[in-house]
Parts: sequence; structure tokens; C-alpha cells
Amino acid sequence: MFNNIRDRYTTWLVKRELTSCGRNFRGRNPGYIYLGQGSEVHVGDNVLIERKVYITTGPNARIYIGDDTYVGDGSYILAVEEVNIGRGCAISWDVLFMDTSSHPFAVRGEELTTIIEPVTVEDHVWIGCRAVILKGVTIGEGAVVANNAVVTRDVPPRTLVGGNPARVIKEDVIWE
Repeated sequence: MFNNIRDRYTTWLVKRELTSCGRNFRGRNPGYIYLGQGSEVHVGDNVLIERKVYITTGPNARIYIGDDTYVGDGSYILAVEEVNIGRGCAISWDVLFMDTSSHPFAVRGEELTTIIEPVTVEDHVWIGCRAVILKGVTIGEGAVVANNAVVTRDVPPRTLVGGNPARVIKEDVIWE
């Protein structure tokens, strides 16, 4: 009974921070949402955001989390521009999403630039624990990202990727 009351209370606290959320949303991460001015966080139906999931945005950034998606404990979603997570995704614990390089960078003679490119996770994607999804990446529908993978480039649909940097390990994968 106490867990049910705590779930309802933490969900109420989290909902106050979101731009929109669907039916049957549960949020267990109050106090871990830091939103820049004018930013938006949209969450679909039947979404569960577990404990200590940090959601951080820059000004005017957007985060979308699709229906029937699970975000595990200790994950971190950082959006300076946009992070879009599809429907039916399973995101394990301690997964990091970043759409920015965070600091200006250049090779001698070039202009310092902070690279910002959206992250897109298509529908029905499984991301293993401690994976890192970096700026400009699209993870295709039905793909699986192995534990501890560092995804630096696009992942084709229905493939298993792993390693640092992540590379295709298997094709035509299916998962439930």
C-alpha cells in the first residue's frame, strides 16, 4: 500500500514538470528534472520513468518519450536541441543520451564549435545498461544496443550493436 501511495505522489510531482503526459504515466524521479527556459518534455501513454532518471534541457530544447516506453534507474537524458525516444522502447539503467558535444572543440586553425545534433531512437528499441547514445545518432526500429556500447553513428533497423565505438554484431534480430 505504501508503495502505491508513494508512486502516486512521485508521479504527481513529475507531471508538474512535464509539458504533456499520457494516460497511465508513472514517474519515480521527482527532483531530477532540470528544464531550460522554453523547453518542452512530452511523455506518451503507459510510460514508466524509474528512480534517479535525470532529464536536463537547455533553453527551448525538446524531449519526446513515446507510448509504452520504460526508462531505467539512473539514466540521463540531456537535450540541448532534441532527444526523441520512440514507442515501445526498453531502456535499461544508467543509459546516457546526449545531443551535444558539451564543449567547443576544434583542430588548430579551425573555429571552436560546440556540435549539437538531435538524437532519435525509433520504435521498439532495446538499449542495454550503461550504453551511451551520442549526438546526431538515429537508432533504427527494432534495434538492440548491447550493455556498455558507445553509439557514435546511426544503427540500422533490426540490428544488434555493441562495443566502443558500437558496431553491428548481428542483423535481422527480433526481441520481446
